[in-house]
Amino acid sequence: MKHNIKRKDRRLFLQSAGSSLLLPALPSLSALLSTGAHASPTADKSVPPKRLCFVFFGMGVALPPEDHVAHKDWHWFPHELGANFKLNKTLESLEPYRDQMSIMTGLSHPRTRTTYAHSTGAYFLSGADPKNPAGNSISADQVYATYAGQHTRYPYMMMSTEGGVGDFREPNTMSYSSSGQPIPSIGNPRDVFNEMFGVPSGDRQSIERAFGRDRSILDTVSADLASLQKSLGYEDKAKLDQYLTAVRSMESRIERAQDWLDVPKPNVPESQFKQLDSDPINDGPTDFIDTMYELMTQAFLTDSTRMVNFLKVNESPGGLAGRFPKVALGLDDHHTLSHGFNEEGGFERWAQYDAYLAERFAGFLKQMSETDDPHAEGSLLDNTAVLYGSGTSTVHNTRNFPLLLAGGKNLGFKHGTFHGFDESVPMSNLLLTMLQQSDIPVESFSDSTGNLSELLV
Repeated sequence: MKHNIKRKDRRLFLQSAGSSLLLPALPSLSALLSTGAHASPTADKSVPPKRLCFVFFGMGVALPPEDHVAHKDWHWFPHELGANFKLNKTLESLEPYRDQMSIMTGLSHPRTRTTYAHSTGAYFLSGADPKNPAGNSISADQVYATYAGQHTRYPYMMMSTEGGVGDFREPNTMSYSSSGQPIPSIGNPRDVFNEMFGVPSGDRQSIERAFGRDRSILDTVSADLASLQKSLGYEDKAKLDQYLTAVRSMESRIERAQDWLDVPKPNVPESQFKQLDSDPINDGPTDFIDTMYELMTQAFLTDSTRMVNFLKVNESPGGLAGRFPKVALGLDDHHTLSHGFNEEGGFERWAQYDAYLAERFAGFLKQMSETDDPHAEGSLLDNTAVLYGSGTSTVHNTRNFPLLLAGGKNLGFKHGTFHGFDESVPMSNLLLTMLQQSDIPVESFSDSTGNLSELLV
């Protein structure tokens, strides 16, 4: 009898969980999940925006040792600390922006130094302890969105190459809620465009009716899920928490969408983007990545959001992005490149892909630096702090993250220097600094010990 009840409960649990993810009028969760701050079109926009942007790539970078022939030209980090650093071939595409960026060596998350190296993307913005039974903790982007999200239609955008949340060991998202639950990412340019600039079909009445229908479904789902909480085992309860988070997020989305119903979305034509429907494998990843960057620029230009994450390359050996080096450059897949450094020409091949990723990022900085900010003085880049980096340095080495901070001149950041930090300084100090310079009222974040004054005017 007990066995049958358990099976019935499990079936009901899965049915209810499935319902929570298949609401007819809610195709995407990633841009509108709850942040704790209720957005309003009437929010004060007289204060110039201070934006944050995080771009992550997995698998680390090529760092040939000093006695290797590739060390001089293909080492990701420059060889000289200070303002007189010289960019090696890997980052030479970023030379036009050297006075608008800072490169950092030595930083990492102390609590992830023994973690599974392919999962570091999950902790890149949280610095949480992977061994904590409760799971992850809130990521820096969500702390920002909690305070600043009310100013824009979208409190944040979480974008990636793969989409969704992925697996906890190989995540497709960097965003985690206050309860440590993963927040899904949007995985292709067309969906990002539709989310931000697509016009909803139907008149106001039909849209309002859809909101009411969705609320009814959510009420039913919530009741079903709540009735199961006392009867489930530990693993199912953990899964249930994820679904409850999704349900609460959907409720917040409906409220938020209703608030903004009378405010038209920006009129942004599809034709201005490189290729919204590019297939990153059949068409190559260049148009795909560049279009994602174009969408990020438009998100800031239209003040649709002030917080964007882009997980450009995840850490799954079998993931879509893992095939980019082969498709774009005729090299091995990314995971093979990162493990093949000991072969003849191995470091050079790996570094060529690092250089390719840097070139795409340089294109983003070009867009941002050459676009006047209609909401503040200077360019979009002057009012946006952009962190570019990885959660590993070399193969499976979760120390000495390759990190580059660009922009944010009007946020008080000072650039043009290659900084070397002691390993005792946690990366959370950098995240705290970015939050504080964005006027987020926090004294600490994760395991931070203070801010990085070296980066400030």
